[in-house]
Amino acid sequence: MGNKIVCLDCRKTFNQGTDFKDRREGVCPECGKGMLLLPHLFKPPRKNDDKKWDVVKYLIDNGFHYHHVYENIEHRNGVISYQNYVPYPDNIRDAKEFVEKYQAQKVKLIDKSSDNH
Repeated sequence: MGNKIVCLDCRKTFNQGTDFKDRREGVCPECGKGMLLLPHLFKPPRKNDDKKWDVVKYLIDNGFHYHHVYENIEHRNGVISYQNYVPYPDNIRDAKEFVEKYQAQKVKLIDKSSDNH
């Protein structure tokens, strides 16, 4: 169990362990493109399983980077309660429903190119 760096093009995955001080993204040794850092929830499919890799790419492209997603999030008196982890889908039909249903929980990436520093 630990973080992984992943090349979606080459379908290469490397374990990063659990040392959060040493979290890094890498460069794929096969294609030279940047690799994504994904959390321990990501379980890579077999390299030749095209359909499952398509699901992985679809989920990541839509903001779901294998972080925890919850069935229920309640807000009461300023307290947020998270209930029931939702498993990540493994087929494209379920992935589309998942993205639609949990859209509010997707990762919102920061566009660093628009910074005016």
